[in-house]
Amino acid sequence: MKEAASIYGSPVDLNLPIGKFALISDPAQAQHILANNHENYTKSNGYKQVALVLGNGLLTAEGEEWHRNRKMLQPSFHKKELRKLLPAVWKTGEQYLSGLIANQDLRLDTEMNGLTLTILLNSLIHSSDEEILTKMSDQVNFGQNFIVNRIRSPFKWPLWIPTKNHRRYHAMMKDSNVLIQRTIEERIEVGGKEIEDLLAVLLSNLDADKDFIQIRDEILTFLVAGHETSSLGMTWTLHLLAHHPDIQNRLFDEVENLGHLEDMDLMNFSNLKYTSQVIKESMRMYPPIWNIVRKAKAEDHIGGFEIEAGYQLMNSIYELHHHPEYWDKPEEFNPDRFETYDFKHKFQYIPFGGGPRFCIGNNFAIFEMTILLVQFVRKFQLEPLSPKEIGFNPLLTLRPGQVVNIRLKSRL
Repeated sequence: MKEAASIYGSPVDLNLPIGKFALISDPAQAQHILANNHENYTKSNGYKQVALVLGNGLLTAEGEEWHRNRKMLQPSFHKKELRKLLPAVWKTGEQYLSGLIANQDLRLDTEMNGLTLTILLNSLIHSSDEEILTKMSDQVNFGQNFIVNRIRSPFKWPLWIPTKNHRRYHAMMKDSNVLIQRTIEERIEVGGKEIEDLLAVLLSNLDADKDFIQIRDEILTFLVAGHETSSLGMTWTLHLLAHHPDIQNRLFDEVENLGHLEDMDLMNFSNLKYTSQVIKESMRMYPPIWNIVRKAKAEDHIGGFEIEAGYQLMNSIYELHHHPEYWDKPEEFNPDRFETYDFKHKFQYIPFGGGPRFCIGNNFAIFEMTILLVQFVRKFQLEPLSPKEIGFNPLLTLRPGQVVNIRLKSRL
């Protein structure tokens, strides 16, 4: 795609066997699709496959149902509300770091996957159930591969045909129902009036019995989509820091004395400016959500290109974040670019999407990554064990193309 964008500009007709697709790598065109003319665009065909795993939660819902659910959940993700969840994030991070030792080798992709899922379970639904953690982690990995394989396949076997993958899919969904039902019943049994989290919001607005499917879908959406973003964000950030000791040392200088959650100004980032720059630059280079696909309802015209109804437009966040007309030396990891960076276009940097469907969990993800980064860098110096350029595997998210390992060296 990078070659197509550099040669042909934007849009580019991709001529794919699975349908009519065009690549969008221009910020103004992405803004037109995702914001200015968003009513002409709906979720792509691929989201039907996503819904097989995540149901009809915020990520996949459309129209009035999406508006109603977004309105219900939005207040819980305002900064002042998220502040209540941060102690659970800090505590989970501390517990995890306490189990790591100097000179230990760490496989980042799997470790961050487990850590960020634990954080979500501890903060958004206040669950420390090991069975949920283990099974949900396995289901996330299987579910994403299952979705991608169906999206990429020009022919999709009906789910009632008992293939090996289909049997595992049905078992996965059955397990999810059982685990989430158990979580709801435990919350109702203890009352949970003092608990303020996503599950509490859902149970206060929906009926646990009649609306179980909707509650399940929203929980699965936040667990799967939410933890994947933070997991990959941390994986790529720690990988980059391990290969840039000078940047890592500057980061340590800023966070060295931030030994408690109360020391951190997470609302304004007044004492976390460089930390914020590091995270932003990492998410520029390796945006976990690398691509947003929208399907045209009616004919449109973009950049001299006629968009027919039914055309699917791949708004490549990765290409937007590496566009040489908008970024100086885009392949260079340089957090300083975010110190005083004046964007030429507000859609040149959209790690959490843009328009009305901007990711509802963006603030939580940034808070979580900031806390974990401070905890990691205060305790350990990070040394690389994997090559600097490891490539990536663009599934639903931008996963590393190979195992990512670092070595932890004590700073004491």
